[in-house]
Amino acid sequence: MSGPRRTPLAEREHAPTQGDGDQTENEETGGPRRDADASVLLAGLRRRVARLTQHLSQGQRNAVFMLGVLLIGALTVLGLQQWGNAQQGGHTATNPQATSTTASTTASTSGSPQTRPAQAKEFFLPDQQPGLMYPVLDAQGNLWMGEMSDNALARLNTHTGVVTTWAPPHGENNIMITVIDSQGRVWFTEQAANYIGRFDPATQRFTSYPLPAVNGQGAGPMGLAFDAAGKLWFTETNTSRVGRLDPATGVIQTWSVPRPPTTQQSLPYELTITPDGMIWYGYLTGGSVGRFDPATQRATLYRTPDPDAQILGMTSDAQGHVWFTELNTGKIGEIDSASGVVREFTVPNTLGNPANLYGIATTHDGGVWFASAGANAAVRYIPATNTFTFYQLARQQSTPYGLTSGPDGRLWLTTDGSPANYVAAITP
Repeated sequence: MSGPRRTPLAEREHAPTQGDGDQTENEETGGPRRDADASVLLAGLRRRVARLTQHLSQGQRNAVFMLGVLLIGALTVLGLQQWGNAQQGGHTATNPQATSTTASTTASTSGSPQTRPAQAKEFFLPDQQPGLMYPVLDAQGNLWMGEMSDNALARLNTHTGVVTTWAPPHGENNIMITVIDSQGRVWFTEQAANYIGRFDPATQRFTSYPLPAVNGQGAGPMGLAFDAAGKLWFTETNTSRVGRLDPATGVIQTWSVPRPPTTQQSLPYELTITPDGMIWYGYLTGGSVGRFDPATQRATLYRTPDPDAQILGMTSDAQGHVWFTELNTGKIGEIDSASGVVREFTVPNTLGNPANLYGIATTHDGGVWFASAGANAAVRYIPATNTFTFYQLARQQSTPYGLTSGPDGRLWLTTDGSPANYVAAITP
């Protein structure tokens, strides 16, 4: 097969100047952010979702509508509509060879699920509906996240409650994932603007790493994770690829990933990296999880028992177990990276419909936490006892979405509900 596609030195640095907002190299990024009209954004998303759902099955329509309303994938929605055309040309690298899929098993839960009121400290933002995305904590205890509706990168000082925001260069309201590097810099995917961004809090400067378009369509970057060598891995949802960015040189390499056999669409979404250096990513269609080996450039597909499962959140633990949420089935999944065994665990309907599962994270005590919008709760699963505990949020219709765990054991949760989005710090 041919080698990986390379994009050398693909960064653009943006200093906080007073230049025109339409300029490429110099943009006003260090000053006050430019507010977006949330009603216009929502109307546009609804129109896009309406056009898309005319061509999808009922199950797909429900899922896409939910994603659109929650503002968690404007470009993914467009990518689903335009995926066929984008796949017809533009790639110079062939697909990695896919090895055989593994057998899947389904595990039933044991033990009685518990329900507790969440002991949570709430942080509200200046805008009631900023569209909060996946959060990440830095070493100083600041919580960083995208504000999709407000087209901003936000920092919450968890000690004082002060929120500061910056407008990304050429942003299109699609900061999806944020991660922190060893130098404290914030990296993010701007899905609609088709780039990976870096923000240095010390200098308040943005650097953007544009991604190549395919047949006029953006790559749709989504998942982000650093490997042990400091390289940044990402998924391209619209072009069905995984990629690697070298922060030291700016060089970007991408590889095509195989399509799940039961679907015509290949949509890699979130990813995680296990201690052995393997890149794992979930598919929004086809009930599949992929593993990419950087050394051999080979991909392996792992199937879930339900071929229609939509893999959304993804993480891994220190033992090399990959954990994921299934958006539409009310289950979480686990893959033992050593044996390749896939297991599913049905979330109890203790607090209602267990579907609509989003972000997922592991903690040092072996717990697996995930956000359940249907239960209006953060849920902890203990693999050792095979039990679930629901930490129910006090505010109804909070719509918990993204989460991350802190070194002190607290869980940080972003919510996208009505009447106001907020951040919750939950003490188990």
